[in-house]
Amino acid sequence: MSEHPACPLDAFPSDGVPITAVKLDESTLQSIVEAVVRQLALESTAVPPPSPCGGAEDHACAPSTRPIHAVERPIFEAMLPRLVALTSSQIAMGRAGNRLRTDDYLRAREGQADARDAVHSEVPDDWAARNDLLSLHTRCRDRRQYLLFPNEGRALDDVSRAAVEAHAGAAPDVQIIVGDGLSPNAIVQNGGPTLAALRSAFADAGWRTGVGFFVKYARIAVADEIGVRTRARATVILVGERPGLGTGDSLSVYLAVNPRLAQDNAEKNCISNVRPIGITAAEAARDSVAILKRAFVTGRGGVSLGLGWGRQ
Repeated sequence: MSEHPACPLDAFPSDGVPITAVKLDESTLQSIVEAVVRQLALESTAVPPPSPCGGAEDHACAPSTRPIHAVERPIFEAMLPRLVALTSSQIAMGRAGNRLRTDDYLRAREGQADARDAVHSEVPDDWAARNDLLSLHTRCRDRRQYLLFPNEGRALDDVSRAAVEAHAGAAPDVQIIVGDGLSPNAIVQNGGPTLAALRSAFADAGWRTGVGFFVKYARIAVADEIGVRTRARATVILVGERPGLGTGDSLSVYLAVNPRLAQDNAEKNCISNVRPIGITAAEAARDSVAILKRAFVTGRGGVSLGLGWGRQ
């Protein structure tokens, strides 16, 4: 550098050869700019070259359909298509050496991103009114507090408690509640149809549902307080599920008879994975009616009701 004391440091690229400074007058600079603009205009109107992946609309570069399985020489090959038909989970993905195949790894990252986005999503402020629900709020100030302090999402704030007290004499057969839960995105995508299906099914069963509530920053147990204050015969809370990989749109329906504060979860029934590729809204409504009918007859719910996989 001492050989060129008058040159600025940025006049030397990484290879050590100095760059010769060129002074441009205004007319020369103007002509260069005009030439570049003309070239850009020509490129924007030119017919694009054929797409290397087919040129179809909406990007034909979308990944191809995942094969049924990618395991070499499987021992029970006939079983694999049956497993794939039963679940959207990744079945028999195979491997590349001791690692996941690239497309499966990317799918897992995509699913994780979907789950994280769902946890940090929000239900629009006007969603409750559009679905004929009275809007309530738990003790959580924001989503961060909701995620870090679960108990704050299990109790209403003072304003919401007063709003519920205004309906204390309603004593509905089924108190309907919607909570954003751990996946507000699930409520946005599937909450409306599921809520409508539940309302219709309960009306057909001859049950009074009274005023419905939407609770922001809700945990499942907030239904206990609402059920006690409204003197409901049963509560049904529709809530966004804790998302797994690629399941940010999944809902759960929790049902409880004879609600009381801090009611044990073993006394509640749950219908999970309510979404288009899981349990449909109509199926969830039908199963909810079946559970409540049996619960009203026996006076109990949850595990003691005797309903579950493989049981009638």
